[in-house]
Amino acid sequence: MKKEVMAPLVALVLPLLLSACSQHVPSVSTSAPEATGATRQFVARGNEPFWTLKVNGDTLAWITPDHLEGRQLHAYKVVSGDRTTYTGTDQGKAFSLVIEPKPCTDSMSGETFSHTSTWTYAGERNSGCAGEGS
Repeated sequence: MKKEVMAPLVALVLPLLLSACSQHVPSVSTSAPEATGATRQFVARGNEPFWTLKVNGDTLAWITPDHLEGRQLHAYKVVSGDRTTYTGTDQGKAFSLVIEPKPCTDSMSGETFSHTSTWTYAGERNSGCAGEGS
């Protein structure tokens, strides 16, 4: 091809190729605060055994009948799509809290919540409900 034809052709095709290569890749956010400073806070809870987890950034306050003041756990937060997962270890025991936007009804009170939650501590898995709050 002649040089006179090739240069305009490259000028037209190159931007198209570059934009095709820079397609949006879904991101995964971690425990670093969002750029806006707004961090979603959740309260998750379940029955039998009774447990409540108050989420504030990368800290979970784990409240049980034995620890009414709440035990502080530091977690690593990952947001993937609509699912938010908090993971960490406590005295060598792995834990995770998974919160998903699926309607949930408390099995004892009948109260409805906007999210489901799954709390796993040292291999023991407990299902519950969660809602946004402080």
